[in-house]
Parts: sequence; structure tokens; C-alpha cells
Amino acid sequence: MEFFFSGTIERIIFENPSNFFRILVLDIQETDAEDFTDFEIIVTGNMAEVLEGEDYQFWGELIHHPKYGEQLKISRYEKSKPSSQGLVKYFSSEHFKGIGQKTAQKIVDLYGDETIDKILADPERLKKIKGFSKAKRTAFVAKLEANYGAERILAKLAEYGIPNKLAFQIQDYYKEESLNIIENNPYQLAEDIQGLGFTLADRLAEKLGIAADSPQRFRAGLSHCLLQLSMERGDTFVEARDLLEDSLSLLEESRQIELDPVLVADELSNLIAEDKVQTEDSRIFDNSLYFSEEGIASNLLRILAQKTDLEVSPQRIQEVIDQVQTELGIHYDQAQKQAVAQALTNKVFFLTGGPGTGKTTVIRGLIASYAKLHKLDLKEPDLPILLAAPTGRAARRMNELTGLASATIHRHLAMTGDDEEAHLSDYLDADLIIVDEFSMVDTWLANQLLANISSKSQLIIVGDADQLPSVGPGQVLADLLTIEGLPQVRLEKIYRQSEDSTIVTLASQIKAGNLPADFRDKKADRSYFEAESQHIPVMIEKIIAAAIRSGLAPSDIQILAPMYRGAAGIDQLNKLVQDLVNPIQEGQLHFETADSQYRQGDRLIHLINDAERNVFNGDVGKITDLLPAKYSDSKQDELIIDFDGNEVSYPRNEWYKIRLAYAMSIHKSQGSEFPVILLPITSSSHRMLQRNLIYTAITRAKSKLILLGQYEAFDYAVNNTGTGRKTYLVQRFAQSRLTSLEDHTPSITLESKPQALQNPVLTANNLEQIDPMIGIQKEDIQEIFGKTGQNKSS
Repeated sequence: MEFFFSGTIERIIFENPSNFFRILVLDIQETDAEDFTDFEIIVTGNMAEVLEGEDYQFWGELIHHPKYGEQLKISRYEKSKPSSQGLVKYFSSEHFKGIGQKTAQKIVDLYGDETIDKILADPERLKKIKGFSKAKRTAFVAKLEANYGAERILAKLAEYGIPNKLAFQIQDYYKEESLNIIENNPYQLAEDIQGLGFTLADRLAEKLGIAADSPQRFRAGLSHCLLQLSMERGDTFVEARDLLEDSLSLLEESRQIELDPVLVADELSNLIAEDKVQTEDSRIFDNSLYFSEEGIASNLLRILAQKTDLEVSPQRIQEVIDQVQTELGIHYDQAQKQAVAQALTNKVFFLTGGPGTGKTTVIRGLIASYAKLHKLDLKEPDLPILLAAPTGRAARRMNELTGLASATIHRHLAMTGDDEEAHLSDYLDADLIIVDEFSMVDTWLANQLLANISSKSQLIIVGDADQLPSVGPGQVLADLLTIEGLPQVRLEKIYRQSEDSTIVTLASQIKAGNLPADFRDKKADRSYFEAESQHIPVMIEKIIAAAIRSGLAPSDIQILAPMYRGAAGIDQLNKLVQDLVNPIQEGQLHFETADSQYRQGDRLIHLINDAERNVFNGDVGKITDLLPAKYSDSKQDELIIDFDGNEVSYPRNEWYKIRLAYAMSIHKSQGSEFPVILLPITSSSHRMLQRNLIYTAITRAKSKLILLGQYEAFDYAVNNTGTGRKTYLVQRFAQSRLTSLEDHTPSITLESKPQALQNPVLTANNLEQIDPMIGIQKEDIQEIFGKTGQNKSS
């Protein structure tokens, strides 16, 4: 049976130039396949020229792939014809109430070019449009008058063919400079505006007269690919060959034209010569990543170069730790004691370990011990101790667990400013700085943080290197842990579990690459349900309904998923759970967007950092009120959102910063814990699945974990360690010509024998404890000296 699908090509997965066979992902707008409920579908078949981001119509047969699910094998296709001009779409959007597409078309036909200027100059002409009532005309003109500058920009962007959602983002980002920036360098949009992409920017550039072989276009393509490849792969550099191949492919596909590779390579050489990009051998770096890695190394070494002012004996350290154990009712094992001791005596110290290994317990003991040694009262408001984390939720967890004030890294850095000069002259005001969840910190943020830390401060970095690396490029924590001489303790023994608790054990097994034999067995704190992708929504609906009936609060339940699209994707699950736990009541005020509906009580997640409002990427809030445009100062519909006591207002043109959060990505969940986690994993998320993704998701669950999906998908993920990220941070330390960090990292031994085994780094303190011939046999000496003709004295 032949089915019809229309929509936008999200990406082309595979193409064979010899026979034009292509595999692509279609973002579905319309279909006559009534039983197909996903938001996207894989389309396969022979196609000539198709472009990502363009609208097409496909006809064909639905087939089932054993690994990737349902696909459309096409028999024919055609490019969709635009139904209206950009300005018609703008006037008929939700931005203007009561204007449909037909009325919008009549307005544009009536006034032509420079529409808004002409409407405001002669609004009486609107009377000629039949069916356009006086009330609607008055409201339409009033909105144009009240927001003349913004509306003029938005209208012009619509004429350029930029979708409304992106137009709002552009106007919000550039303000009154929007048109000036676009007309002078349209490619800047691809770098600054999330979701816009090079192809749309290039389409705009073509309208503005920038030729396909323009050096400006080549440079823009190279710069875009360099940063995009770094973001997609998490690498801090790209090999020159890869960069040229990807850039040439992007430039040719964007305008369907063949280009001379030599000309593109010449522009890369020019970028290098002009220091627009940096190189190390064949590695090409975006400037910001190159200098950020350099800054991380130089600032760490700067901090390490000045020793702590704490003059204290190992015996005194032991006494203080013993006092703290008694006062807090804690018993530390040897590794935990050693962690506290090293943290107290080193300028920089790394504390790592998985869930349940006692990192938080060590931090509490460290703070209490530090206060005793420095004669501080922890109840005083202006303590010289600063606690930070990458996300608001992680910062609040630190506050709850330690009782001390904590904030996001971004919030702390806002105190000193973001310009480079401020990083070197206006340091964070703290003697002790503790940063949690450091695996989430990317190269850019790590550099900003370290640049703002005084050489007099002590720095404690805490994290779990086995979790997902940062969303942005780099793997800063993992890289730093490999640098010999940087003091660190890794906690291995699991404490946070009882006989009935198996979540932490499961996480530990998965971290080791094992899917245990009892993975599918029902446990006191976890369950497993086998289900294919299309059955996940029904199962989740039943599970949540049963949980609520049993007395569990909906706010305690969090769904984590790898992908946004598809039947088991975040977008679909958000709508399902919203209707289940926060159904709309008759007559209840709600706001619609193209892809969401917002109601009072909805759970939302913030998608970007907004320092002005003190809301940051990953913060979760709740809608407390909805304010219609006629009552708001912005003359737009507004959402009032409470982010843990911080109540902020968002007008409609800023709703791109938020989304529903009944389901969220595993990346966004880092730094948070939830009482109950639902984790759907199926083969439809195949390209996203790897071990640290599953490990991170499981470790978010505090008391209950519900796994559902396909066993083979979990098994594949646990056995897939990924390709690893390419970074240059470790080499930065080698390039510093510092052969050893020993002089900067004092070693303190509380119990000499265990410590000699735990930390076999040769230092002045343990020189006499370590056998200088350890590991060397008589034959080795003969091998070394006998064959070279050297004598032992040499």
C-alpha cells in the first residue's frame, strides 16, 4: 500500500553519488498513514538533488527494518511548493491574533514592499479587505505602532524567508542591529543563532548577492564547519583534511554547485596566516578553543606555583579529622581520610568517584576541617569559602548537603565580568573554592573559571569522569586526571546502598562494561519492561498513572531519554505526560505555540544561560501564571515561571529559551537527582547509545529506577564506549616545559604504609619509604648497562 508523507528534510544520513541512492530523516508535517505516530521517519530510495532544511513530499511503501524500525521506501517524490511568502506567514502567525493566512495575503497584496511603513502611513486602506473587522484592524495597527522597530525588523526577516521562530531569536539577540548585521555578514547568523544553520544563512547570502565562489563564503563555510565539527564531536580541534572535506561538501550541497577544492584550501591558508584559526601540525583549532586550552594549563600552573599558607603537621591533620568525624557522626575509611588531608594541604586537588562512594561526605568533612584549621565559624555569613557547580540544580544540591551558600559557575563569574581583562585582574573573593560536577564543565567554561581564581586560593575539583562529558567541546576533567603529579584521590568503595538497594550496584556494573544477568529481574528499587519504540508511550502512561494512584507526586517522576524525536522521544513524551498530570480544564487559560502548549503548573526547563534573570541552562521551573498580551507591559503573552524561588517573566518572543520538562535529555539531567527515573532506551536511538549515557541516566535515580525498551539496545549501549574525544589539553602541560609538578603538590601521609601503596609518587616526603630498585631485576640492569657499554657510574 502506498502512503504519503510531507515535511522538512532534517538531515541526509547517507548518499551514493553513483546511483543517487539516499537515506534521510524527514521531519513529518503531514501523512495519510493513520497508524504512524512518530514525528520523524527514515526515508530511503533513489533521489536526485534534495537539500537539508527544504520541504518535500514523498510517496512509497512502509517497511520494517529490524534495527531501525519503520521506514518509507519511496516510489516518487517532489519538492513542496511554497504556500505563501515569508511576510504572509509572519502576519498569519500566533504573533498577530485573529489574522488568518488569507487575510495576511490580502494585506501583503494591498501594500506590497515596505509593508509596515505603508500600513502605518495609511492604515485606512485596510478597510478595503473584506472580513477584516474594525476590532482586528485596530489591534493589528496598534501592535505595529507599539513595537515599530521590532516589527519592522521581524517583517524584513520574514521577507528574507527566515522562519518566525528564528526571526524572533535574531531580533532578540541583535536588537536594533539585526538588519545591519544580516546585510553585512549574513553568515554570522549561523554562528550566533541556535537552530539557524549554514544552509539558511547561505540562502540569505545568495539573496543579498554573495557569489558561490566568493572568498567571504569560503571563509564562512570553513569557520562554520570548524566550530560545528568541534561541537558535534566534542573535539577541540579538527584535522585539516577532515575540515577541508566537510567544508567543501557543505559549500557544494548548499547551492548545488561544483567548486575548486584548491580555492577553498587557499582560504584556509589565509585564515591560518591571519591568525583567524590556530594550528598544531595538521590540527586546526577554533581560536576560542585553542586559547581556552592554553588558558586552562597556564592558570592551573599559576595557581599551583604559590604554596598554601597552612603550616600544619600530619599529626594535627589527623587530630582535626578525628574531631570532625565525632562531631558529624561520620566514620571515614583510609581513602576518604587521605582525600581530606590532601585537599587541605594542596593548592589544587581532584576528588573523583562514582555514586555512593562518599564524595559528599568527604566534602562535608573537608569544609569542617578547613574551618577548624583556619579558625572559621561556619555560621558566619561572609565565609571565604565558595561553592560552585555548572547547573542551578547541582548548585542547590551542594547547598542542601553542606548547609553553605552555593551558586552556578556562571553566576559567580558574572560578579567579575566576562571580558578577558577582568579574568586577570578581578579574581573571585574566596580562599577555598570547591567546584562539583566538573565532568559537565567544557573547555570554554573551565578556562573562564580558572582565569578568575586567585593564585592565593585553594581549588577543590569534584566529579565523576565516567559520566557523560560536557555538552560543549573537551573532556577537561578526564584530561586533567591523566596529568601526572596533579594530586587526586579516586573513591572506589560504595557506601550509599542497603540490602534492598541495587541502583548504585547496577551503575557500577555498567561502568565496568557489564550488563548483569539479573538486569531484567524485578528488584525492590528497580524494574524492567521490554517494549519496542512505538509501545513506549502507552507503557509510560500506565506506569505514571499507577505511580500517582499509589500516592507518588508527579513532581517526583522524571523521564530521561536520549533523543527528542520519535515515538519514544522527548517531544512526544512531554505532550503525553502533560495531558496526564496537568490536563487542561474547560475554560482554562493556556498559550499555544507551533509545537507546544503551556498551562499553569507545567514543568519547564531552561535551555540557555540568562545571567540577567539569574536562570541558567538546565534549571527546571514551574509556570505559576499566564499573562495575556492585553495585560502585559510587553504587549505580548507572557509566562510567569518560578525557578526555585526566583520568579521571572518571559514574553512570547523569548519562549525559545524554554521547553516542557516532564521528559528531558540525559545530558540536561546531569548535576541533578530525582526520586524516580523512567529510562526508555530502544534501537531507534542507536546512534546516541553508549556506556556513559546509560551510566549517567541511571545515576540520576535516588530511590526508584524504571527501565523500559529493548534489551539489545541497553546491551549495545553498555558495550559501546564511543570513539573518545580529541583534545590537546594534556599536551599543553608538556609544552609548558614543566617536567614535574612535585614541587607544587605536597604529599601528606596519615598512615605511612597504606599511603605508600595508594599513592606511589616519589616525593621528598616518601623518598625513604620507596625501594629505589622497585620493579627492576638483575637481568634488567644487565640489559640497560651491559649492551650499551656504559658503566654503572654513568
